[in-house]
Amino acid sequence: MAKTVATSPKPPSRRQAHKMRTERTLQQAALDLFAKQGYDETTTEEIAERAGVSPRTFFRYFATKESVLFVGEYGFFQSFTTEFLNQPASLGEVAAVRETLVGLAPNLVKSRRSLLLYERAVASSPTLRGRVRDRQQEDIATMADAIAKRRGRAKADSGCSLLAAVSLLTYRRAITAWLEGSASTEPSKVVANHFDLLSDLFTAPSSNGRRRTSSGR
Repeated sequence: MAKTVATSPKPPSRRQAHKMRTERTLQQAALDLFAKQGYDETTTEEIAERAGVSPRTFFRYFATKESVLFVGEYGFFQSFTTEFLNQPASLGEVAAVRETLVGLAPNLVKSRRSLLLYERAVASSPTLRGRVRDRQQEDIATMADAIAKRRGRAKADSGCSLLAAVSLLTYRRAITAWLEGSASTEPSKVVANHFDLLSDLFTAPSSNGRRRTSSGR
């Protein structure tokens, strides 16, 4: 069998690197302003000024003010789908979700400050909180599609959607707990602990002395 040689990812071009820096600068400027003066009170002109670019440049990168908050989510759920579908078939579904999210959690460390600012921004605006809930429904649908694909189904059913909703809620509660705790704590441990607690709820003895069963562990 021929040996496969791993290749390093191709570095971004100068143009791509510039675009990535500008996007990050705009997002950071927006998060800082949202946290300081509130989401509703912040204008795109103020974000552009803080980032050192023109308002026209802002709209080259983001269609709306709220879209600044959700940059990166698409990539996260793409990674979730890929890693989830690569989990061993021997793992139950809850365990497969757990291993996937635990594996992705270390990437959160470098985004901790941005996540804290994001939480403050969302808390500042009832309108934005409603939009976040809408986005979460979209995220649940994406996770449910991945679960359906692992089951060999063409589309997600109510069971896939329920598992996705519970999993996403558990994950988001874990991230909130991590953000409220010490910065030195590894997010992967917090995510793992929350999913272990979820699994324990289905394997602990019930009131009649029988143990509940779970396909996840």
